[in-house]
Amino acid sequence: MHGILHSNMIQALNHACFSPPQGGMYVFQLFDYYAASGVCLLWVAFFECIAVAWVYGVDNFYDAIEDMIGYRPNPWMKWSWSVITPLLCVGCFVFSLVKYKPLTYNKVYEYPDWSIGVGWTLALASMICIPMVVVIKIIQSDGPLIERIKAVAAPLGGASSRPADHRSKGKGCELTYPLDPNGNNGLIKPTHTIVETMM
Repeated sequence: MHGILHSNMIQALNHACFSPPQGGMYVFQLFDYYAASGVCLLWVAFFECIAVAWVYGVDNFYDAIEDMIGYRPNPWMKWSWSVITPLLCVGCFVFSLVKYKPLTYNKVYEYPDWSIGVGWTLALASMICIPMVVVIKIIQSDGPLIERIKAVAAPLGGASSRPADHRSKGKGCELTYPLDPNGNNGLIKPTHTIVETMM
């Protein structure tokens, strides 16, 4: 009797772990439509652009990219990071909300209201974190409201990731020499020999 009970428990565990549930596709589509949809991605992309262009600073980001690739990108990139991309994200976000249609499965099955509520809860679980942290940081700061917002929006540790002796003196100035990760001034010496062959 004990062996039969043990065998049945193993079969039940095996069925629970390795057999797909009947509603698996419905649950997957619910997650896909709400939690991984364009609305969530546009929300995150908007706040990412604001953080990079307006909090960290578009000029600092521009300098960091110059440090990484060795030259300054086209100046229209600054406009793209600070104005164009955030506006496009907000426009697409609002358009997605205006054109919202409740989720259906195979254009036949309409999800019940409670499952749509679960879907929006999934979406908001990832979306609400960004503005919630900003509001919490503003509340925890000291001083008048405007000063708190400025303090929260200021980058930590100075405005630039570039060392002071490597910062360009004017607009459009490229680095006079590449940054050496060892802290030595001057050109970085190659660590290997480049051999070119012709065929």
